[in-house]
Amino acid sequence: MNSSKKIIWILLALAAMFILPYLGAFIQYGEDFPKLLFKYPPRFPLHKAGFNPYIFGVISVMFVAVVLLYVAPGIYGFKKVTAAPTTQKPGSRLPKWFWIGLVIWSISLVLLWGHFKGITWFLKFIDIALWWSFSMMIDGWVYQRSGGISLMASRPRELVGIAFASVMGWMIFEYFNFFVHRNWYYPNGDQMPSAEFLCYSMLASTAVFPISFEFYSLFNTFGNFRHKYSNGLKIVIPNWIKWGTLLVCGASMFLISFFPNQLFFMVWFAPLLIFAIILEELKIWTPFTLVGKGNWSPLLLIALSWVFAGFCVECWNYFSGDHTNGVLTTQNTLYWAYSVPYVNVAHVFEMPILGYLGYLPYGVYAGIWWITFAYLLDIPTQFSEKDHQNV
Repeated sequence: MNSSKKIIWILLALAAMFILPYLGAFIQYGEDFPKLLFKYPPRFPLHKAGFNPYIFGVISVMFVAVVLLYVAPGIYGFKKVTAAPTTQKPGSRLPKWFWIGLVIWSISLVLLWGHFKGITWFLKFIDIALWWSFSMMIDGWVYQRSGGISLMASRPRELVGIAFASVMGWMIFEYFNFFVHRNWYYPNGDQMPSAEFLCYSMLASTAVFPISFEFYSLFNTFGNFRHKYSNGLKIVIPNWIKWGTLLVCGASMFLISFFPNQLFFMVWFAPLLIFAIILEELKIWTPFTLVGKGNWSPLLLIALSWVFAGFCVECWNYFSGDHTNGVLTTQNTLYWAYSVPYVNVAHVFEMPILGYLGYLPYGVYAGIWWITFAYLLDIPTQFSEKDHQNV
């Protein structure tokens, strides 16, 4: 299949993901959509199911199983791989942009957590500085450990591409969030007009995927960790399962408006699986390709990238607010909170603890969407088969 036909199939998949949930909502509501359904930014959740101990128990078992996969992969049939730790080359040291990022990040964090008065104009837009300075710091650490190789130093144009891909990649999630009645929301989103909030959110989201790829690059500078999951089970998924999964994901996207509580988790899984299956069928490399060869490292490391990134951003998000007497006060316009059906208890910062499982597929989604975006625009990327042959 030539490139033009592949692009058409990718665009059709993307169109289907936008059309199916809207079509389902249109059939459910007719032309009388609920007034708040597409309100942006969402400032509170809608009609959320309460705590369910049985669902909480099942997902807790899954949580433990995932933790064991990372800390004790031998349980799942992974064989131990001996690899010399990656060491920095002589003379490599932290670059200037690490220190610039550290200064900007530290000042931004102090201002954000200090709840200072009189600088609300700055705090309203502080996430852009905070997120990008954090990326600069991680990139500088990668540069040091790899002997002068990092996204900012070696592939700046790719980093710009990832930033642009990040905007659309995150906006897709914001779109799906409408139909599940707001798994996340922005309680202080009324600090600026909706159009201004949307522009600010898009600018801030340029740093979402870069942080993920910076953590992924950092993980790969640790030799033993990089190869820890490279000799596992070789799983080749039959075509009937792939197409069955594609059908289930498409049906879920259509039905999500009818069952927003029951299908809330598909927000994290459906986009990822749809793109991954389409790319595999089009013979475009993804981290899932190496699973068939027993090498799970790229898949598990890119998944883990947003668990680390997510924990960091959840931390600074939470402490940017004053929670005295259970009442939130903050000047951070993009402050977010969660209302996840059935498991909205035991919060670590604003996120319910089991919600951190959602960061695993989101990390993979970041990688898959970047591969898709790069292919559509013919952007050279290190996240390809060539650059992962020896991972």
